[in-house]
Amino acid sequence: MSTNIYEAAIADVTAVGQPYATEPIQIDDVEFIAFSNAPKNLTAVYRSGLQHAEKDFYVYQDERYTFEVAWQNAAKVANALLAEGCKRGDRIGISLRNYPEWIWAFMGITAIGGVAVALNAWWTAEEMIYGIKDSGLRLLFADRERVDRISPHTEELGLKVVSIRDPENRYIPFNDFVLNASIEMPDIDIDPAESATLLYTSGSTAHPKGVLSKHVSIANALLGWEAGGMVGMRMMQLMREASGESAPQPAAVHQPQTPPLRPAGILSVPLFHVTGLVVQLLSCFRGGRKLVGMYKWDADEALRIIEQERITSFNGVPTMSWELAQSPKRKQYDLSSLQSAGGGGAPMAPEQARQIDTKLAKGGQGTGWGMTETQGLATSIGGEAFRNRPRSCGRAIPPLVRVKAVDEDNNDLPVNATGELCIWGVMNFSEYWNNPEATAETLVDGWVHTGDIGHLDDEGYVFITDRKKDIVIRGGENIGCQEVEAILYEHPAVLEACVFGIPDERLGETVAAVVCRRSDHQLTEDDLKAFAGEHLARFQIPERIWVRSERLPRTASEKIFKRQIRDETLELLKQENHDQ
Repeated sequence: MSTNIYEAAIADVTAVGQPYATEPIQIDDVEFIAFSNAPKNLTAVYRSGLQHAEKDFYVYQDERYTFEVAWQNAAKVANALLAEGCKRGDRIGISLRNYPEWIWAFMGITAIGGVAVALNAWWTAEEMIYGIKDSGLRLLFADRERVDRISPHTEELGLKVVSIRDPENRYIPFNDFVLNASIEMPDIDIDPAESATLLYTSGSTAHPKGVLSKHVSIANALLGWEAGGMVGMRMMQLMREASGESAPQPAAVHQPQTPPLRPAGILSVPLFHVTGLVVQLLSCFRGGRKLVGMYKWDADEALRIIEQERITSFNGVPTMSWELAQSPKRKQYDLSSLQSAGGGGAPMAPEQARQIDTKLAKGGQGTGWGMTETQGLATSIGGEAFRNRPRSCGRAIPPLVRVKAVDEDNNDLPVNATGELCIWGVMNFSEYWNNPEATAETLVDGWVHTGDIGHLDDEGYVFITDRKKDIVIRGGENIGCQEVEAILYEHPAVLEACVFGIPDERLGETVAAVVCRRSDHQLTEDDLKAFAGEHLARFQIPERIWVRSERLPRTASEKIFKRQIRDETLELLKQENHDQ
């Protein structure tokens, strides 16, 4: 019966004439489902925030910006870019902390039809140079730390830089760049099919891949979360009606009325991630949600913000919610405003969900699954459904998303059969930038082949059980094993290298490596970590490295047998823990 009710709820919410009515849409020769009332482009998304013009939109430390001020600051960036000669289709980069200027730059770039290239702010100079060259940047917005890394190379790159919060005022200071720009948003008609974002994601290749996405995909993803929530509410209503229960009655008029809390969240992850950019930032505009940024993640500081700013929902990687629940200072703060807490980007352990339920938000724990390639939209689960299925990442978010499992020959698999999970929907990315081979391999007839292995049960709940892609997910950050291996191989003492993930209680996984040194060289773990630190971002450096002189195990085809090496390493770690 629940399946029938679920389908009835979807039909009611998406019916003709309803706010979330749907219609077929053709994109790149594939027919998808889209919302009839979806904003035409991201400028229309930003404009919807003006319905809440005087309300706080972004809070950063002691700075507060309303939706109207955000719109005006974005307009300044847009007009300054036009004066600079930037035009639609130009790739314009952003590489900085979650400063307010990150948001104004992104809004301004996309409002003129430019492609916002969100470079990973944790990258080394070497990695930044790769991203700048690969994307073909016209101009880069960068803060002091990123300017420090890239300044020796800007001349050879021919790159124009706008510096942000840089005391030395190198290049063009942001305030000077927008000084004479108008606060009137330029009137540029951007087609929904034009490209809007280029986000880099690590995977099974030696270099991160640029994920290119259209305005139509992002705009529909934003409505997808809204519609998914409405379907859940309608389903509960239908279930009450079917059981004969009456709807909850409002409190009597003479009783004191508590004003409803205004929706508010914490920007807990970097804006160069799809979770930070789409799920947390862009979703604020339509509902008027307040967003509070942090200089860097700190659980105790987040607890203070929850109390001070009356945060209603917390969404980060599961590690963050776990740290909030475990903080010894948790009871010092009033967390009564918090209605939900959870996260995606990495699996949530059942114990993490229980801790969130008992210590942070009763009944409000939840998780989900998505990718940069799907704007973060795919599945979600929370409340009672999550308590009953703690190892599931949820059902496909209706009505946009479909999920299936396929075998090695791309044949659809039946219920409970394990295979590669694939995601279909209008929110899917367009292509990997400059990488048609990877695009053809991943994006097939509108389906994104995720590289995650799992199955769907008879009610459509998705369970991820393994990973096909050679990546480590450390606290929600994807780390390509081949990318780390490529750096280790550059060390003159390394003959062979094998990089993989090992379990970590706090982060879910951390990076580990086993290497074989050359017989005529000496090599220690600390030597190799120091070398890796010169070429890799801190989060990519292996936590543990085992150096050996024997050749690494091989498969029958003479490939390094990574699974065997990882299994042997896990046994070694188990023994180490036992001996301690």
